Amino acid sequence: MKIVATKVTPLQCGAAIATDANTPQVVLITGAKSQLAEALLRVAADIVELALNSSTSANTSANTVAPLKLYALNRSQLDISDAANIAAVFAQYRPSWVINCAAYNAVDAAEHDAIEANRVNALGPELLAQQCLLSGARLLHVSSDYVFGGHAVCGIAHATERAVSDAREADFEQHQNPDLAPNSNPNHLPRPFVELDAPEPLSAYGKSKLLGEQKVLAVLGERATIVRTSWLYGQDGHNFVKTMLNLMRTQPSLQVIVDQIGCPTWSDALAKVIWQLVMQQRSGVFHYSAQGQCSWYEFACEIQRQALALNLLSQPVVIQPITSADYAKQALNRGVNLAKRPSYSVLNSGKLRSTLGVNNALSMPEQIEWQDWCQQLNRMLRRLS
Repeated sequence: MKIVATKVTPLQCGAAIATDANTPQVVLITGAKSQLAEALLRVAADIVELALNSSTSANTSANTVAPLKLYALNRSQLDISDAANIAAVFAQYRPSWVINCAAYNAVDAAEHDAIEANRVNALGPELLAQQCLLSGARLLHVSSDYVFGGHAVCGIAHATERAVSDAREADFEQHQNPDLAPNSNPNHLPRPFVELDAPEPLSAYGKSKLLGEQKVLAVLGERATIVRTSWLYGQDGHNFVKTMLNLMRTQPSLQVIVDQIGCPTWSDALAKVIWQLVMQQRSGVFHYSAQGQCSWYEFACEIQRQALALNLLSQPVVIQPITSADYAKQALNRGVNLAKRPSYSVLNSGKLRSTLGVNNALSMPEQIEWQDWCQQLNRMLRRLS
């Protein structure tokens, strides 16, 4: 069945999350027009099929698997900052899970519109969490790498957890590159952030996302599921990849920031990870991004290289690196005040891989969620070609 995410549209299929085979499991997705909500609906059938295959291989009776219904609601159908609206929607659909994709993502605009950013990114998640607490539903809330400030800060109480996660990541890197010695850092870059590193948001947007996390955790505690991700893009909505492609088709040259390092993440890959967390009924705070890291400048260069190879572009343009400071000065001269962004916001996905039982991503190269960012980008661009 084709899913139209801008409407309240059910997808019915078997899924391995039921406790009662006769009770449909309802998953409610907020922010139906977002690129992540579109991706969740697009990949849902594949994830459910995988769950069913796993159940079959484990000699689990198909009769124990209840139907799964997905409903994606846009803002006109569900305003997450309206408690009465939320209560009415919960009464109508009676969800078992809520996946919150609704967000205020205008990073620069949030600097002069912090009230609206907090309404959507903090109040909304809090109200959803409160209704989930009343109804017994589970909540998965999506957050951002921008809750961090550019360098990993970890308190003494978190040292053990950090050491375990770092060791987990080092082991994974050994699989990726056997010649890389454990704990080596050939580029002398900061280490990727783990879940217990202290957040230090630099912008109003980052502060609103952090506040949303805190509100959800305060209400639901250990029943909450929070997934932080980074540099999200996809074939739907507005994002860096689509913006670059449009500019490369219309401009002779571009300037792209070279001193902000992160990891691009394909929305379809994030969607698959989210469904795995839901299917396994996991809770906690998790980081997810593609493998590897790059600057925005390197990302733009790779977009152009791959787009030319796939005939998405007819000719190359000049891409010039520019520092964040110089870019901000140019914007200020145009009357635009840019928000501060972290210079380094790479996320360590080791805890998530361990939770989902992924020991060696190289053994499953067909699974997009464990590919590096260049591979994910290629998969996405091929969808456009």
